[in-house]
Parts: sequence; C-alpha cells; structure tokens
Amino acid sequence: MFEISSKKVDFKKSNILIKRNINLDVNLDCFILISTNDANFGDLLLNNILEFIIDKIWKNNAYNDFSITLESINSFIKKWEKDSEKDIKNDIIISLLNDNNFIFSNIWKSSCYLLNNKNEVIELTNKEDNKKYFNYLSSWDLLNNEIIISSTKRLLNYLSNSDLIDWLVLSEDIKIFNKNIYNILLSELLEENVLVSSIKYNSLENTNKLKKIDLVKEQLIKALDNNLSKNIIWYLLVLKDKINSQSKMIKNIILLTWITVSIIFLYSILSTVVWITTQNENRDLAKESIIKARTYLRIASENVGNSEVFSLNITKTEDLLKLVKDEQIFLTDIAKINDDINILKKQFNKIEIFEETTENILYKWEIVAPVKILKNNLKTYIITAKWVVWPIIPNSIPKTYIFSSLWESENFIDATFIWENMYLLTNSSKVVQFTKNWYLSYVDVSWQITWWQSKEILSFWQNLYLLWDDNQIYKHSTSWWKFKAGTKYFKDEDLKQIWEILSIDIDWWFYILKKDLTIIKFFSNPYRLEKLMINKLPENYTIEKEGAIIDLKARSDLNYVYMLLNNKIWVLKPNTTDYKSTKSLTYVWQIEWEKQIIKDFYVNRDWEIVILNDTWIFLINYEISDDRLLIR
Repeated sequence: MFEISSKKVDFKKSNILIKRNINLDVNLDCFILISTNDANFGDLLLNNILEFIIDKIWKNNAYNDFSITLESINSFIKKWEKDSEKDIKNDIIISLLNDNNFIFSNIWKSSCYLLNNKNEVIELTNKEDNKKYFNYLSSWDLLNNEIIISSTKRLLNYLSNSDLIDWLVLSEDIKIFNKNIYNILLSELLEENVLVSSIKYNSLENTNKLKKIDLVKEQLIKALDNNLSKNIIWYLLVLKDKINSQSKMIKNIILLTWITVSIIFLYSILSTVVWITTQNENRDLAKESIIKARTYLRIASENVGNSEVFSLNITKTEDLLKLVKDEQIFLTDIAKINDDINILKKQFNKIEIFEETTENILYKWEIVAPVKILKNNLKTYIITAKWVVWPIIPNSIPKTYIFSSLWESENFIDATFIWENMYLLTNSSKVVQFTKNWYLSYVDVSWQITWWQSKEILSFWQNLYLLWDDNQIYKHSTSWWKFKAGTKYFKDEDLKQIWEILSIDIDWWFYILKKDLTIIKFFSNPYRLEKLMINKLPENYTIEKEGAIIDLKARSDLNYVYMLLNNKIWVLKPNTTDYKSTKSLTYVWQIEWEKQIIKDFYVNRDWEIVILNDTWIFLINYEISDDRLLIR
C-alpha cells in the first residue's frame, strides 16, 4: 500500500525529535513527527497522542474521529502550558493514510509537500500560517507512485523544487530519495535537529480489475436466471431428442443452423450484459466522482488562505464535475456543487455581495441613459446623456434640466464640480457649464479654437483637467468667465511609455489607471511618475469584458482608492496617507452587485458609497476591520 522512509538529521542541538508510525486498521496508518524543546513534555505528549488515537480512530469515520482527537491533543497542550508556565516550542505534524486518502494537521514550522505524477512539488501547508495549536485538517487523495514529504521544518527554505524532482527521476527507491534530502540538510547546519519522513503510495490496480470481472459474471448470471431462460433451455432439450431421431444430413443442417442461432443469441446476451455492466459502471464511477468532488471542495474550503492548494482542489473539483456532466447524470448534485464553488471563489477573492433592500434605496425612478452620479454641498446630481437630474430626494420626482443646444448626436460623457458650478464634457469634446442658478451654457477656452478631443474631465481647486484621447493630461486654469489654454503634463517620452489610460483621479496628485490595469501616480512638483506596486491581488484582477465601464476614484479626504472593474467596486489601500509618498496599494476587498449593472458610484466618505444603475440609486454602508470589508 505504501513505502516509508524516515530520517533524523542530528545537529546536536537542544530540541528533542520523536517519530512514530502506527497501524490502526487495515490500510489505515498514522504517522507522528514531533520536535520540542522540552523532553518531559515530548514523552507525555506522545503517550497522550497514542492514547487519543489508538482504538479511537476508525476507518469508516477517520476524518471526523481525527478531528475529535486533535481537540483532545490541543486541550492537553494548553493544560501543560498553563501548569508548567514554560514557553514550549513545538513543531508537530500528525497524519493518517486511509487507503489513498492522506489527512494531516500541523503546528508551527512543520511542513508537508506533495510530489505528484506530473513532477510538480505542491506545498500542502501554508508557509505564512504559524499555528500554535491544531486548528484544522487538510486532506489529499493520492494517486499511484505519488510521494508525501513531511518534516518538522520548512524544507523548501533549504531545498529547491528541482532538487526533489531530480532525485525522484534518478531513483525510484523512497529510501534513497529520503537519504538525498537528509544529505543536503546536513550540509545546511540548521539551528535545530530535524525529522524528515517520505511516504510513497502504491495503489492496488489489480484488485479493481478483478472487481470488474466479478461484476460481469454477476450480470451474466442475473441475465440467465429468469423464467424465459429456463423455458428456452427446456424446449432445447426436447428439440435435442427429436433431432437425434433424424437422418445424418438433416442433423448436419440443424447443427449448422443451431450454431448460427447460438452465436447470434450469445452475442445478444453478451451485448446486453456489457451494456448493463457499462451503464452500472458509468453510474458508479460518476457517483464516486461526485463524492471525490465534494471531498476536494471541502479541502479547498479549508485552505482558502493557501492559494496553491485552494486552486488545485478547485480545478480538480471542476474537472470531475465536467466528466460527470458529460454523462448527463447527477445534474442536481453538479448544480449544487457549482454553486458552492462560486461561493468559495468569492470568499477566496475577497468579494462581498451587496443585496439591495428597501432600507438602502435613495431613489427609484426610470433613468434614461445614466452617465454619472455626483455630489456637491451634500446635494446629489444625476447626469444622463442629455440632461442633468436634480435634486435627488427619496420618494419625490426630481427636476430635469435639458440643454437644448446639444446636437442630436451629442451626449454628455462626464462631469465635475468647481465650487457650486458643474462642468460637463460632451462626446464632441465641448464643455458645458451648469450654474448654481440652473442655467446651462457652453464654456469657451482662451487661445484655443476649441476644447481638444477628450474622454474624461476632472477638477481640483479652480482648475479643470482634461484627459485627451492621446492620453495626455491638460490643465486649464480659470480666467474670469473663461478657461485658459491647456498646459500639458506628460513629457513626450513618458507619454509613449504610458500607452493607453483608462481612467484618472486626483487626491493631491494624479492616480492613473492604464489599459494593462497597472496604476501609476504622477507628481508635478518635482516631476516624476511612480509605478505603484499592487499587493495581494486576486486572480480575477483582469478585464473580463471589453467595453465595460472601468473607472478609478480617489480624493484628498479619502483613505482608500476605489475602482469600478468587472461590475465590482474594488477597494485599495495606499501604503501611506502622505500623498507625496505613495509607493504601493494593497488590495482589500471587492463589493459585487450581482443583479444589476453599476453605471457609476460616488464615495460620500470611507464606509459609505452611493451606486447608480438605470433605475435606482442605492446607499452602501460598510466597515473595514483588519483589512476585511463587511457590508452593514
């Protein structure tokens, strides 16, 4: 069933090493590796582990029994620490091999790795998780010749993936493989003594083949054991007596006919048996695949913090479901598991779902072609393609301000405020002013024939900023009732490197979102472009649908940077509140509105966002605690 090799790497250090391998049942084995700085504690711990495990873990309920055992072990460790008042350092890993199912839990710096049949090394333990007690179980279904490597230290701090793979290729003997690990650890001169154990799983394929043969026999017996078959045999015996009384030529003819009919009949029976066997076998395999899929999904749910293990188990689950779905059976089970996968993926990617309620509706009315939502002096405005809608008050119909001078093909695409006046940008790159007296008019620019072709408009203090189609940013200062000609920001050589800009916004300096979803920050005094590192990004940080709305939002009074991407509001945290020293952003969370398309959003303040769609304006209240976002 398996081969095992264990090695103690002794550097004559103070920590005590203990290992035990125990057979608990047929094809159910337990493996214990302990490193501790207290010899008395180590002996007592081992005795207690053996007492908790032997005759307490049963093959048909190994996972649950093991979980209960770990709770008892935790209680013993906590009691010892309290009574002894010593600072005990333990590196422990306890594992079970139940047929091909490997189950384990670990403490502190101990580690566990899988060397699979694709010559890949997968770290099953989370290297960032330094647990003081056994918190949860992890498990893995082993394939033939796959190897599990366990240790009281993090082996990949001293060995490379290629070391392990090369040694496996050079030698299939698990003892030689483990000795190579031992030799390289000896040369490292570690600060502690180390235990290393390697287990190579061997499957019993011949047993499965015999089971299939027995199944065919069983189906054949069932096919023959019925009244029709018995009657046919009786008639054949009567017919045999009549044939014996006939001439030799007639006997030969009857014999040939009999052989032909028998072959056809036998072929028919065998075909039926094979078909029934295949159908039953396919159903049994599909059922087994559903059970395995649920197991992989459970393992993924227990390893949300370990991206590699999580992704591999989700992939395994999805592959198994695809095979079953192709057979068009267990479709309800597949749908339920797929729902669970989607929930887990959202948890893994830190996605919080926003569910609208009557309590958080700010406005509900049909909005034709909404473009933007803005707030100024605590007043909310909606900008559509053709007009400005204001005031937005719950349970009342707002006024609509139409600018009749717009061409039929001309639409508003963006807007911003300078003090009490709104400035709107059209798709023909004209700027329209909406004054505090609710009057709409075109705005001129000095020393330019027209405003240049632009795709976004911003303001800061009394200046307008336009993002041109060529990705240059132009600043327009005020001059009485006009704006001065634009002053460009980017140098030509930088403009070529920036490539294509999707969105910009200002805290005191410019945040710039590029087409490849990298973010840079532009500083004008002194002039520099700072590419920001974005930390802890999830897998879904990508443009899922070309042409969808993508927008970046930042302000001097906000502690976070916000982004609309893939119909989700992303929350990013700068490394500092000093706007001149921004070097990086850290991904915090996503807010997803599953049932509606978000057209725009406005951040009233950190913890409060207003979102706009074709019909509603909703208010989202949330909080961020320990970099976790929760909608209230």
